[in-house]
Amino acid sequence: MKLIYKEKEIPVTITTNPGIMRYKFQKLHYAIVINNCNKYSSIAAKQRPDVILTDNDYNILSIKKEMHENTIFENKNAKKTIIIPSNYFTNLEKNTVFSLKR
Repeated sequence: MKLIYKEKEIPVTITTNPGIMRYKFQKLHYAIVINNCNKYSSIAAKQRPDVILTDNDYNILSIKKEMHENTIFENKNAKKTIIIPSNYFTNLEKNTVFSLKR
């Protein structure tokens, strides 16, 4: 499965586990979508990923580039959290939409 944003795509995995980044990946090479999640905590993370909070239709509500460790990022209206490698999508904008391709 691929996550697509403005003609650029990245492999994606989908989960409901909000603690997924605590597994201490050496380097993130794909996107992670966490369903039913409106916040992200980088307290145990070893990387600085880009974090995007979206609604159920993948409309971007909030963006945090290169999220610093020991930080909590939240949006009460979000339904999904997307974690991607830092600066993979360089032109992210609020109120634009991601899409999924199988």
